[in-house]
Amino acid sequence: MTAHLSSFNKTPIPAQSTAGSAVAEPGWRTLGFAGVFRRGQGQSSRATLLNWSKPRQPLSLAGYGLWLCLLILTLPAYAEPQVVGHISFVKGSNAAQQPGAAPRILGKDTEIFQGDNIQTTERSFVIVEFIDGAKVTVRPNSNFSIDHYDSQSANKAAQLVLHQGGVNTSTGDIAKANPESFQIKTPTSTVKPTTEKAEYTVNICDKECAEKAKQAAGTRTEQSVAARVVDIKGEVSAINRAEKDAKERPLSLGAPLYNSDSIHSEKDSYALLVFPDGEKITLQADSDMDIKQYDYKVSGKKDRILLRLTTGGLRALTGSIGKNDHSAFALDTPVATIGIRGTGTDSYTDGSSLNHSTWQGTSFLQNEAGEFDVPEGSSSTTTGSDQIPRIYPTPQNAPQPPAPRPDTNKSDPKKVFESKTPSEGDTSVKAARGNTAVENNNGGKATVKEGETGSTNQDGQTTTFQSDEASSGNTSSGNSGVFDNDPGNSLEGC
Repeated sequence: MTAHLSSFNKTPIPAQSTAGSAVAEPGWRTLGFAGVFRRGQGQSSRATLLNWSKPRQPLSLAGYGLWLCLLILTLPAYAEPQVVGHISFVKGSNAAQQPGAAPRILGKDTEIFQGDNIQTTERSFVIVEFIDGAKVTVRPNSNFSIDHYDSQSANKAAQLVLHQGGVNTSTGDIAKANPESFQIKTPTSTVKPTTEKAEYTVNICDKECAEKAKQAAGTRTEQSVAARVVDIKGEVSAINRAEKDAKERPLSLGAPLYNSDSIHSEKDSYALLVFPDGEKITLQADSDMDIKQYDYKVSGKKDRILLRLTTGGLRALTGSIGKNDHSAFALDTPVATIGIRGTGTDSYTDGSSLNHSTWQGTSFLQNEAGEFDVPEGSSSTTTGSDQIPRIYPTPQNAPQPPAPRPDTNKSDPKKVFESKTPSEGDTSVKAARGNTAVENNNGGKATVKEGETGSTNQDGQTTTFQSDEASSGNTSSGNSGVFDNDPGNSLEGC
């Protein structure tokens, strides 16, 4: 071994002369880092060996080992890419690629790395489950990159980039620690949640998306928004009874309401709702109301509005549905069903009795005892579902409910339900759960609240508006209709 090391470290070097340096004396080179990496004045870019000397004793094994370790430490280090998640669900043909590397076909449980660029094809998508519990569905015909993903250090952060198409996102521990540190960038904006837990869709509208949005503008379905909040005080919430595992959502100004929603108001609270046909309802404090059925300009269906007041009070002003067809409106209570004939009314029930008055037009009560008119300026008291109501003139000094009468609100239904559609190249964000911030490239910021959609155009203008469809079943993208109907790609369980 000694002879071998001696021959490795004693390589004959011919005498050289370099401008600005002395002529080296023939001898043996001694390998060392001072000689390998230092450069003398006036020397060329090649490393110059400084330690010329007469023959020396060969390096010991320990000395050679130390030299080899130091040499290894000076070589560039190429770390393996960091694993940040895996594919939990895949459909169709999809691939991921590291910079400068060959593409990898994605299958279930395939590892995903920091720096990966993920591309999906038509009618294909993948669900990426990240190590912090966040999940991102990369939708069909999409291009998505994971620039940075750190859920381990004290400064947790995620920087994701959507180049094309759309993603459905459900945040994890990074957003829980600091919501705004979980970011998705697009060509026009940066999207980040403002709540610890958020579910939202980010989509870059393509030509097909813009065309479909224009075609769908003004078209109503049973899933369309049934009403919006135009005035609110205190705490009012809603929950959709038709949705499996539905969660209660707090209502705010502009919040949408849908068929099968149950609305509850707390003490000293109220919400004034406007319907597309012009119907206006003020739900009073400590009250519960259900939107049983609301069909308005739905293809193949008759216009109809059916509400149920379970307990508490409401104030109602008839819209075009009730004015055009009195039988198309009904307000159900445990004691009697209230009908209208072009009417403004106040109603209150505790579940066993009903107080009802008419301040505009004529209304009627119908229960097991029959049908009874309550004309304008009259009030009634009904003590049971089989009892005849007592009808009498409303006293001049009768106390008025503290919640505003709906006819005092001048909100125009056409403007409240005005349809806004994205254009090609716009970034649209729909918040299905929690709130999300959209910051455009000019620094402008808008908050997209739960149930809302925000859009940023290529000029940097950001607007927010209420979604026109119920959150379940609407994924806010024009990239693939098949994708929208695929149960394996909903945010439920994602």
